[in-house]
Amino acid sequence: MKRLLLASALALPLLFSGCASTSMVQVWRDPNYVAVPVKRIFVVAIIPNQQYAVTFENEVARAFVSKGVQAATAAGIFPPGALDKEKVTQYVKENDVQLVVVMRLNKQTSVQYNPPSVAYVPPAPYYGGWYGAYGYGYGAVYSPGYYSEDVTVQAETNVYGVASEKLVWSGNSNTFNFSSAQQAASSVAASLVADLAKSGILVK
Repeated sequence: MKRLLLASALALPLLFSGCASTSMVQVWRDPNYVAVPVKRIFVVAIIPNQQYAVTFENEVARAFVSKGVQAATAAGIFPPGALDKEKVTQYVKENDVQLVVVMRLNKQTSVQYNPPSVAYVPPAPYYGGWYGAYGYGYGAVYSPGYYSEDVTVQAETNVYGVASEKLVWSGNSNTFNFSSAQQAASSVAASLVADLAKSGILVK
């Protein structure tokens, strides 16, 4: 059985930086759930694209590791493809996992038309020859119309207690302004871990 450790790829520094922003839009917590100290977590990303699934699992696991919690990913333990429920159940119990995090993603794209515009600059004196008029021509800057595409990553995350095998926390989030899958995943992961701590699910 593989050890419950973060995949070696998670030791690499983040390759992207920017201003990706994630906001939690819906959060539910089981009011009857009594939190237990969390030492180990298992992360599953349900994404058809295997590369993206690995990226999101790794970034979520990295966020937990930064809080002193051991984390393993489905991609790091099991072969690609549909997970076998019995094998996963056996794994999390044998490795004393407290929480299982399951994430689903949905990409929402909106297209907006930006009309053309001209930045007006007051005319310069026409004396001084042709170059004065030439320079003025460059003062009136034309910006052609274009279509811009805004992409939002919507994540549905469910957290299950291994001991009770019940849902203890669920949240939906939107992530904007990202330049890569890894940047989006990092933003989602940071927001997720922060809210789990705030909700009293991630306790030590």
